[in-house]
Amino acid sequence: MPEKGATDEPAPRRRPRAKYRRADPDLVRRLARRVVRAGRASYTSQASFRAALLDLLRRDDPATRISGARLRRLLVDVPGVRIGVRYTERHGEPPPTVCPVCFSPLRPIHNRTLTGDSVVLGQRCTRCAYWTHEERRVPVRYTFSKGGAEGRLTG
Repeated sequence: MPEKGATDEPAPRRRPRAKYRRADPDLVRRLARRVVRAGRASYTSQASFRAALLDLLRRDDPATRISGARLRRLLVDVPGVRIGVRYTERHGEPPPTVCPVCFSPLRPIHNRTLTGDSVVLGQRCTRCAYWTHEERRVPVRYTFSKGGAEGRLTG
């Protein structure tokens, strides 16, 4: 008597997994500083900066990958790299729960009224310079350039 579930058909073939490696964070920070110092004066999009960075990353290991979101998160407070952000306002959308630039928590922006009450005007990121108010501010373009010693986010 055959075993339960046994058939004469071969086992289904599994798709080979994508072989990639996540880039080391310290290496990404070092190479990003090198890209903005040695390259063009500035990169007008996240895609062009990421492509220039990947060229350097893949010299040692061709399987290295890094996403744009992870790139921003790693470089938001790196000295020597300035990230500029252009925003648009979206009406009627709910406020974000995390920063759309660096994925850090948002803290309310309070203002005290003449009567002494506290009013929430908007939200501010705890890590970068992102802030929003009643009209939700959404990032639409990131630029990367050589920054000062603080490497702050501009926008």
